[in-house]
Amino acid sequence: MTAYFVAQFTVKDPAALSSYSQKAGPIIASFGGELLFKSTAGDALEGSNPHKAIAVFRFPGHEALRDCHASDDYQALIAERKNGADMIITCYRAA
Repeated sequence: MTAYFVAQFTVKDPAALSSYSQKAGPIIASFGGELLFKSTAGDALEGSNPHKAIAVFRFPGHEALRDCHASDDYQALIAERKNGADMIITCYRAA
């Protein structure tokens, strides 16, 4: 069943975030993940969201998404990601 990796974020250091993204992309792809969209033009229609930017990735299943996030290669990038952006990451399974 398809799973989605959703990152909502506020950029702190554009260079660090760009470096993280360039390294994370191939790792995500190696687990079957693909970027569906990325945008910095978000507006909350209701409620309050501290982050205006979003990136959404689709994975072939929840296990692939979890394996990607838990992989040594991805875990090695977390400090760089945290330097680049304040981020909330969630995963969703398609119903």
